[in-house]
Amino acid sequence: MEMEGFRWLLSDAGQQLLAELSNDRDLNEANFLRYTTKLRKHYPAEAVTAALETNLLRRAAQAKFPQASQLYFTREALEQATPWLVASYRQRHFATGSRLVDLGCSVGGDALALAQSCSVLAIDRDPLRLAMLEANAQALGLSQQISIQEADFTTLEFAGYAGLFIDPARRSNGKRIWDVEHYQPPLSTLERWRGQVPIHGAKVAPGIPDDAVPAGYDLEFISLDGDLREACLWWQAGQVGGQRKAVVLTSAGAEHSLIADSTQAAAALSEPLAYLYEPDPAVIRAHAVADIANQLDLAQFDASIAYLTSDRLVQSPFLRAWQIEQWLPFNLKLLRQILQAREIGRVTVKKRGSPITPEELSKQLRLKGRYEQTLVLTKLQGQPVVLLVKLL
Repeated sequence: MEMEGFRWLLSDAGQQLLAELSNDRDLNEANFLRYTTKLRKHYPAEAVTAALETNLLRRAAQAKFPQASQLYFTREALEQATPWLVASYRQRHFATGSRLVDLGCSVGGDALALAQSCSVLAIDRDPLRLAMLEANAQALGLSQQISIQEADFTTLEFAGYAGLFIDPARRSNGKRIWDVEHYQPPLSTLERWRGQVPIHGAKVAPGIPDDAVPAGYDLEFISLDGDLREACLWWQAGQVGGQRKAVVLTSAGAEHSLIADSTQAAAALSEPLAYLYEPDPAVIRAHAVADIANQLDLAQFDASIAYLTSDRLVQSPFLRAWQIEQWLPFNLKLLRQILQAREIGRVTVKKRGSPITPEELSKQLRLKGRYEQTLVLTKLQGQPVVLLVKLL
């Protein structure tokens, strides 16, 4: 989408076309070209492209933004945008009424959430994304809370602001960047603002290596409905840092957090018992598996594998539970016999610590039956095992 097409969308004619397209359930990616040809008989080419893209992106954005039908995106900006529930959680790191800076603000996924309780200076180098942010702020009634600036923020000073948030670019030529010093800008850029801004956060890749976390920063992992969505580094004046925290959010509005204790004893080891538990991915990345195991009297199969077990069923927002129906040392022939006896015709395969792929196992089993079964491939103190489980 180009700026000219986006500006046209804000006109009365553009708003009318968007409204008409929003009610057209037949529009999709597959017939984009057909709609383009039809609409270009009545509207400029750039206007048609902008209207069709916006309509499709708004539909895709519903999974992230409850207000998606009012907002504007580019495709890349939507893919990179923080889900609204995650951004709304993050705003609580900052005191209500604070003056904040959002660096690399894009179309406003974070700035709009921060502006619910604070005033925000939103900075980016992309004029189209800033124009979209301006329109998005107006749509949500937040124009008075957000100031917009087009600039290379690495050269700016932010004395007088209470907090700062940055979302650096973590991809180059479509490939994910793991080294935080190869982000754009490098994470070390934050150091220049430490003496000016008392608290700042930086979005990082959820797979950030432990040795890439700068000294003095806390690291927070956030999941939403069981999916790991984001990781964020936090620095605050006067605090030592070094904490790892798991935050578990749900679409229903629940919020649970767990701070890993680096002095926590390792979890006990056990063979599979009556129940299997899989920790939330935020718990795993926060290195808090032993914490939850010891709190709930659970054991691990293997010290290197994030599966837990117990004889009793426990309920926790940090765990997903299965009933273990049977388990055995991995043996393809014996497993096939067991599944055939159960009349299993289709399997769902989960794995952790196993070199076998689900596709490979399904093919080798050659099953014919009328029932389904979930299998878990993992290790028991270094040895391969398979569990037959049922989700609870």
